[in-house]
Parts: sequence; structure tokens; C-alpha cells
Amino acid sequence: MSGSDSATAEATISHGRVWRLAGPIILSNITVPLLGAVDTAVVGHLSEAYHLGAVAVGAMIFNFLYWAFGFLRMGTTGFTAQAYGAGDGDEVRANLARALLLAVALGLAMVALQGPIAAVAFGLLEASPQVEQSARLYVVIRIWAAPAALAGFALLGWFIGIQNTRAALLVQLAMNGVNIVLDLIFVLGFGWGVAGVAVATLIAQYAGLGVGLWLVRQNLSRIGGHFRNASIWHGRRLRRLFAVNFDIFLRSLFLLFASAYFTA
Repeated sequence: MSGSDSATAEATISHGRVWRLAGPIILSNITVPLLGAVDTAVVGHLSEAYHLGAVAVGAMIFNFLYWAFGFLRMGTTGFTAQAYGAGDGDEVRANLARALLLAVALGLAMVALQGPIAAVAFGLLEASPQVEQSARLYVVIRIWAAPAALAGFALLGWFIGIQNTRAALLVQLAMNGVNIVLDLIFVLGFGWGVAGVAVATLIAQYAGLGVGLWLVRQNLSRIGGHFRNASIWHGRRLRRLFAVNFDIFLRSLFLLFASAYFTA
């Protein structure tokens, strides 16, 4: 085979590998607006228009909160990919443990601070009394899913880092599928209204976390290594983790403030 033929073959293999990795991520991203469309369609069948406004306001608040912590996905992907490429199974596992511990801690903090979070959010947003009352109910229910939602970010980042984007897709499909089914049952079947949408999302996010943890277990035997406290709590690596994540956090905040300003 000539040099040009060899280069062409390598490029073909490289492109195919990129598409195998990128394809599931593209599909999983497509499911996100589908979920929002189903929420809107289901709530749109209710008699009063303020239900739709309440879900829109509540969802915007959680989009702001969660995507501010998008570093749990982006930062985890980078560090995990480095360790995976180096064949360091211990560090791949340590990155998973660090990300999950940080995600759960932040999620529990959000639950504990739900009062101040709601006060600030509804102080900045201008909504009618009916919309605000229903949106507050939505927030009070859905906030309890924060640990699962943030842990899900960490798992998605870890799956991408170990080049298993199909697992990331399966988590998204499971979570969105459960949410859609429960939306139909709770809102149209039981007549729970805005609360039904929030409960459906709450259950779906914990269901997605369960599927994600099951898939993690399937991948750990392939990766090898062990969970070691010395690796998880390694000082230099923890400092690097927080430094990178803080930069991503600031970048996300600026983007979210701009988006929230126009939405408000």
C-alpha cells in the first residue's frame, strides 16, 4: 500500500470512529427538546393557561441552576479521557468518585437552600400570582431531584470520557422515556397538573441515575483498576479539578445570565 493509500485508510478509520462516538451524543441531545415538547403538549391540555406558564418558569429556573454546574459533565469528561488514554484504571475510577461526590454534595446543598433559591428566583422574575404560585409548587417538588440530576451530569461526562457514548445515550433515553410516560399518567390520567409534571421529572431523574450506575458497573470490569482513597483525595489532582471547574462555572454563569435576562 502506498503512503497516500495508508493515509486515506487511517483517515477513514478515524472518521468512522469519530462518528461512532459522536452519533449517540447527537441522538441524546435530540431527545432533550423532545422532552420539553411533551411537557408543553401535556400541560397544554389543561383548562387554564397559567399551568403552561408555571411549567415554563419552573423549568427555566432549573435550567439556570443545573447548567451552572455543567462543569460536572465537561470537566469530568476531560480528566477521565486523559486517565483512560493513559490506561490508568485507578485514576479513571477516582475521577468518577470525585465527580459523583461533588455532584451529590452540590445537589444536597440546593435542597437545603431551596427557600433562598426560590426567593431570589421569583424576586427576579415577573409572573402573575397564579403562575408564580404553581411555579413555586413545581420548584418545591422538583428540587428534591437535584442530587440525581447533578450526579447524572457527572455520569454522562464519565461515559464520554471512557468513549462509551452509547451508555450516555441509554441514560438519556431511559430518563426521558420514563418522564414522558409519567407525564401522561400523572397529568392526563390522575389530573395532578403542574405537580404531576414535577413529580414525573423527579422520578425520571432518579430512574436515569439508577440506569447510569448500572451501566457504570458494567464498564468498571473492562477498565480495571481499583477505587483507592489515596487517588480520590489526591491533593494536587483535587486542586486541578476545582481550578478547571471554577473556570467552566464562571463561563456558564455569564451565558446563563444573558439567556435568563432575555427570557425574563
